[in-house]
Amino acid sequence: MQPTSLSFIAFFLISLLIYYCMPGRWQRYWLAIVNLVYVSSFGSLSLIYLILLTLFITLFGLRIQRERKKRRSSALFTAIFLLILGLAIFKYTRLFLPFLHFSWLAPIGISFYTFKAISYCVEIAKNKMAAETSYLNIWLYCSFFPVFTAGPINRPQSFFSQLKKRRPWKPLRIELGMIRAAFGCFEKIVIADNLLILIDSIYLQWQEASGGLLWIAMILYSFQIYLDFDAYSNIAIGVSRCFGFRIEENFRTPYLSESISEFWRRWHISLSSWFRDYVYIPLGGNRAGTSKKFRNLMIVFLVSGLWHGASWSFVLWGFLHGVLQIIEQLLHLSKKAVNPIIQCFKILLNFLLVTITWVFFKIPDARQAFSILGKALFFPSFKLNLDQLQISSNELLFALGFIVIIMILDLLRNKQDMVRWFRNRNIIFRFSLYLILFSVFLILGVYGSGYDANQFIYIQF
Repeated sequence: MQPTSLSFIAFFLISLLIYYCMPGRWQRYWLAIVNLVYVSSFGSLSLIYLILLTLFITLFGLRIQRERKKRRSSALFTAIFLLILGLAIFKYTRLFLPFLHFSWLAPIGISFYTFKAISYCVEIAKNKMAAETSYLNIWLYCSFFPVFTAGPINRPQSFFSQLKKRRPWKPLRIELGMIRAAFGCFEKIVIADNLLILIDSIYLQWQEASGGLLWIAMILYSFQIYLDFDAYSNIAIGVSRCFGFRIEENFRTPYLSESISEFWRRWHISLSSWFRDYVYIPLGGNRAGTSKKFRNLMIVFLVSGLWHGASWSFVLWGFLHGVLQIIEQLLHLSKKAVNPIIQCFKILLNFLLVTITWVFFKIPDARQAFSILGKALFFPSFKLNLDQLQISSNELLFALGFIVIIMILDLLRNKQDMVRWFRNRNIIFRFSLYLILFSVFLILGVYGSGYDANQFIYIQF
């Protein structure tokens, strides 16, 4: 069930209606059933694996809590090893054993809920939370359907504390959640999917495309992947809010960053903070000298690249981000600029560097990615041979128009909560904008040319 599909919308609305029609003490049980139905829609293997994983961390959480301090580390190591082993069998055997792999069987969302399970075990081992005795609560944490397929990777303490509170019907909360989710659907269907059609048409014919057109495809992809994942995060946060749960923000206008390190504080925040807390700091962080700090950074980014997919292209993408972070720290470039001109220059430079690295994220074949970059960087013909690639100038203008809109929205979102701002406008303004957006949604989205409900990029990870 894609989060932008009509089946998902119907599933969500019916589930929400029943959720608030029943007594508060029964809401957990209904939500558990809703999650069960949602996970089962992705196949029996996804459901069986998640049920077993949930049982595993329920038992190991209690075991870790019972152990004394010296033996607790051993129990934690065993739990993490087995969780990572399950992830590796499904995702990474293809990288080392191309003739024997199980990636085609990989349960949906496995990368996300495996990290959530590790967080749960680690937090118990650190005495930052008590182990849950209820299998039902842990099932709700691992299978919570708004964030199940592509995050954000919500933390256990926050989720369990909210789970144990009453969540009565509040019209304002529902409205704010609906607005947030609707904006995510608009980002995905109207903008991201339409950009993808143009991007793919250029990349599929990259050998015939000019260097200038390849640069356009690279820049468009930077916005497309941002909008695609920001859309899912907005839908997940909005739907969660309707059910009475607050989920951590996952993006804070990342392309307004002045450095790579700032970019990673604003991009996929739940994942980058997870790597910081559970990989970088345990390795020693920046406490053991400069050389070990750089080593730890490289390990984090290589693992991050590998987490995204069993491809050397992803590993190379992570490696490049690690190298860029090390260079900027050596040159002290991560400090915020005071002069607005220098600030704009740093934002533009950082965006171009991130855009170049995205090529390895988009193209799974590293050799092809290098060829595309080489043509764009060293043979930058700016002749836009649109007719040769059967691309109309109107398509390109629409794409650039979308980018301008997103840049304006990001500048506004950097200053204030746009959802609350919109909610506080008068009813005539809100209704008029609803009508305009819904019309655009139908014309350029559901009934637009090429629309096929493309799945979200991060679902595959």
